[in-house]
Amino acid sequence: MDERIAQNRWMPPSPHREAVLQSIEQGRAHIEDRGHGVPALLIFENGGAMELPKVRYMETHRGMQFVAVEDDAIAEGTKHPDVCGSIDELKKRLAEEPDIAATDPDRLTGLLDHVHAMLSRMQRRREAYEEFDREMAELNRRLAGIEGPDPGPALEQLDAIRHLLRDAPEQTDEIFDLAEAVRDVASRLEKCLYAHRDTAIRIGALYDHIKGRRQWQPKPESDD
Repeated sequence: MDERIAQNRWMPPSPHREAVLQSIEQGRAHIEDRGHGVPALLIFENGGAMELPKVRYMETHRGMQFVAVEDDAIAEGTKHPDVCGSIDELKKRLAEEPDIAATDPDRLTGLLDHVHAMLSRMQRRREAYEEFDREMAELNRRLAGIEGPDPGPALEQLDAIRHLLRDAPEQTDEIFDLAEAVRDVASRLEKCLYAHRDTAIRIGALYDHIKGRRQWQPKPESDD
C-alpha cells in the first residue's frame, strides 16, 4: 500500500484506522483528498462516502460496519457505507419512534438525502464504467483489425541467403533481392508491433483512469 495513504493526516484513531486501511487494501474503498484544510473522504464502492476523521468501525445491528460518528448530514458524506444501512436505520427509527415523522421529520429526510447521494454516486460510477466499456470495445475492434506478415517466408529466405553465400556468393542480385524481401517482412512486422503497443498503452491509460485512487487487487484464484 502507498505509504501516503497510511500516513494520511485525516485518518481516524486506532483500531478504526486499521479497519480503514484493510478496506482500502481489499479494494472496497479509497480515499479522496479535497484540498488543504478540508477533511478527506473515504469513498466506498457501494456508494457511501464519509469524512475520513469521522469514520468508525463498530458493532451495529448488521454486525461490524463502518459508520460516521455524527448523525447529521454532511456535505458529500453519508452516515452508512451503503444504501442498505440507511434503509435499515430509517426502518429502525420508524419502528422505535412511530411519531418521529411528525415530531422530527428532518431525522428521516436526512437519511433519504444520504440514500439519494449514494445512488447518485453509484450512477456516476456506472456511467464511468459504461464509457470505459465503450472505449474498450473500440480498442478491441482496433486490435482485431491489426494485420501483420507471416515471418515464415522471411525465415526461409534467410536460409536461402545462407546457401547462396556458401555455394554461389557471386549471385549478388539474387542475394540482394532475398535480403530486401526479408527487410520488407521485418518492416511490416515492426509496424504491426507498434500498433499493438500503442493500443496496449491506451488500454493501460483507460484502466488507470477508471481505477483512480482505488487500491484494486486481483481476486485469488479458486482451488475448484
